[in-house]
Amino acid sequence: MSTTILDRPVEGQGAISRDEIRDLYDAYYATLDDVRLHDWPEFFIENCLYRVIPRENYEAGYTLCTMQAESRGMLKDRVTGLTRTQMYAPRYYRRFPTAPRIVGEEGGAVLTRHNLLLVQTLIDKPSDIVMAAVCHDRIVRDGGRLRFAERIVVFDSEMVPNSLVYPA
Repeated sequence: MSTTILDRPVEGQGAISRDEIRDLYDAYYATLDDVRLHDWPEFFIENCLYRVIPRENYEAGYTLCTMQAESRGMLKDRVTGLTRTQMYAPRYYRRFPTAPRIVGEEGGAVLTRHNLLLVQTLIDKPSDIVMAAVCHDRIVRDGGRLRFAERIVVFDSEMVPNSLVYPA
């Protein structure tokens, strides 16, 4: 994978500009921080891959991960589980991403990478860092908008609190 920053729109499936990529991330993180979970799966193509995985497993090429979905339907099931069936203490997450770097293009997809800090606040406790991670994303134009074809969130610690409830 190339680490060269691309200064031109990426060709294929309609040019994808840096501004569109930034707008995608702004909308994505605002949706999650505002806990609009039912809107979250729409940021992904139908046959997507979403994975939250420890760095050790990622670097060793293992696929064992903390959270995984292989389609938009599985992401919707995750939302249903979060909103209707699971019981957990009320909490807020705030995500602090760095600016995305375009690291390549492949078959009309833009490959990006950025760092992410995820902070959790329970109503009756001080805020805690839940995760420091790097996100490897594959972005495509689908149905007239940008969506994630693949989102791999690689967290640095071998341990993540069992309170990782919401998506990263």
